[in-house]
Amino acid sequence: MLKFSGQPAVPKNVQTSLQSLVDNAHLLSPQLRDALTFVRTHESVHLLIEVLDTGTGAHGNTGTFVGLPGAPAGTLAEEAFLSGPALLLGRHDAAVKVTVAAGPGASPVEASTTLLHELELHAAPAALLLQRLARTPEGDDARLGLVLDRMRRADEHTDLDRQEQYVRSAARMHAAAAGSGTAEWAAALLRRAGQDATEQFAAYEAKSKDMDASSPARVEWLIALIARISQAGPDAVADRPKPGPRQARARAAVQGLDAAGLIASRLTERVGMLDVVDEARAAFGLPVGRLLDLYCRQLVPALLAHAPGHGLTDLVQQLVFLNHHGVPDLVALDALDAVGTTAPPTVAVTSSWPPAGMPVFWLSDGERGSWTQLTGLPEAVQRAGGIEHGSLLYLDGKVYRAAVSANRPAQEPQSTRFFPHPASGSYVALLKQ
Repeated sequence: MLKFSGQPAVPKNVQTSLQSLVDNAHLLSPQLRDALTFVRTHESVHLLIEVLDTGTGAHGNTGTFVGLPGAPAGTLAEEAFLSGPALLLGRHDAAVKVTVAAGPGASPVEASTTLLHELELHAAPAALLLQRLARTPEGDDARLGLVLDRMRRADEHTDLDRQEQYVRSAARMHAAAAGSGTAEWAAALLRRAGQDATEQFAAYEAKSKDMDASSPARVEWLIALIARISQAGPDAVADRPKPGPRQARARAAVQGLDAAGLIASRLTERVGMLDVVDEARAAFGLPVGRLLDLYCRQLVPALLAHAPGHGLTDLVQQLVFLNHHGVPDLVALDALDAVGTTAPPTVAVTSSWPPAGMPVFWLSDGERGSWTQLTGLPEAVQRAGGIEHGSLLYLDGKVYRAAVSANRPAQEPQSTRFFPHPASGSYVALLKQ
């Protein structure tokens, strides 16, 4: 079901431009058109587009939800995978929900660009996942494998194929509107989509943990392709070969271990949960559901048992301890809730606490709800000696770099300020890394 809704305070010209984009769905990318066709013909899978009467039209969001049949609300598919995989395995309704924030004064072009961005970059792959889930029998572990594969994908902003299709769709809108009353809007849509694709791709590529030597070439390829599409139309061909995708960092193979031993080893190495489960699936051919149970019900509790020995006794400290080892929040919180209600873990896990090369600080209970980098130095940092310029410190699970000056600098950093540091008599600012 395709549902388009706009609150009364959404400007009329914004509603008209968004409706025009939805009405021209035949001009979208082939992948997105196929997904829309499936959604329209499958009674338990939906695409919802909601326009909020807030914001300027430049902000959007897309989520993939699953829920029991007929339930009024669903759960994010990623959350279900981490904390309630039975929902994914059983009969469920599913939806891709796209939200665009466009209140009074919002720009029709910005709102349309945002909607097209959300549809092409995020809704298309999300709908493809739901299509594959719906075609996989209930109870089949392959459903969990599909969600795992989806969650392990690189950020869609760095997907050259999706960015290309995003701009080509805008170019088709532009070509179809030639000589019509929407020609000016469509031309602006193409310009803005090209800018958005370039800016978003470059920004996310630069901060990717897997950034490699070919990253600049990928950015340059996209810029050149967008220029050709803008000049020659939606079918323009790139003038150079498309660079290959980034290669994930390889880890040394672990020999002589069973699945539990492998997971325990990777927890010690602080490898993220999704990568651990995927590696164990490939190495041992075990169902994803069984590996999730092993990870969540045995290995994480065994790791958590080490926390009190490090003096980590409150909920926040223990949550940070698990996060430090690559355990997602939902899995960590489930493990914390289950302490004392399950049998003692039988699998040995070695802790990697404390963080190597960084002093660890904790916010006080009073500071946790109010402290920011702009309000002052935390009490624990004020009392600490040995804080040097450029040194890293670990504060409530986040890494900061200390900037130290003998006097208060005339020019403050953009994200924080310098504050007196009583233990040293200098001035210190904390820069979040």
